[in-house]
Amino acid sequence: MRLSWSLVILNLLACMACLAQSKKTDESVPMSIPKLERMPEFLETRFALSAAPPHLRANATTYLLDPAKGYLLSHKGTNGVSCIVVRSDWQFTKDEFRDDIFWAVCYDCEGSKTLLQDYMSAAELRAQGLDSKQVHEAVTKRFGTAAFPNPSRTGIGYMIAPIMRGFVRSGVATMNMPHYMFYAPNLKDSDIGGNGFSKVYPFMLSMSPGRDDYIILLVGKAEQGENSGRLKGSPCGPLLVSRLPVHNCHNTGPHAL
Repeated sequence: MRLSWSLVILNLLACMACLAQSKKTDESVPMSIPKLERMPEFLETRFALSAAPPHLRANATTYLLDPAKGYLLSHKGTNGVSCIVVRSDWQFTKDEFRDDIFWAVCYDCEGSKTLLQDYMSAAELRAQGLDSKQVHEAVTKRFGTAAFPNPSRTGIGYMIAPIMRGFVRSGVATMNMPHYMFYAPNLKDSDIGGNGFSKVYPFMLSMSPGRDDYIILLVGKAEQGENSGRLKGSPCGPLLVSRLPVHNCHNTGPHAL
């Protein structure tokens, strides 16, 4: 059953990415803020939960995105872990919002109260019509306030889903790179022996220095290779791969590179 659902997630996400790209090609007049389409509920739920280890999924909280409003509570969990599918990479002020970003993340209890709120706020602001620069300014302005406190301790964000689509150095790519993000505010590469963005893990990823500084650590190579093979074997795989290079984690860094 777990294998079959993994295949369903890979197939449907690949198809959605194909459709998004095809729609962009057909549009003669580009939109400054592309409209997001709502994901099928069962797909979004399964994909969001796939970011967490199996033993945490049943009792995790899940939020589903209503593009017209923001994230809405779908299931209230009991273990403190909260999961979403990110559709708006608000951290990158040089890049406009897109309609083909999909990556799942689950935060622990502390991250759910702090870092997760940034993504939920960004989704709500995008729904109100703000562009990526405006959203970035609005979200970062709230850092450290009573409503948006910084994490009070170190913790973990899980991103071990078999597939993700987000920003890389060359633009946007679909990747197989399940990994863990240990958030450690104000930590630097020199503190952990990291070598910056490279093929050597772990290293630090500072999305917003002082707030969400992450130690990036990959899962095992066997799982990476297996999941990458499933993507390429999906019905939409050939079309997706021909349009959007599918990177192995050894060839690229995290989604924020």
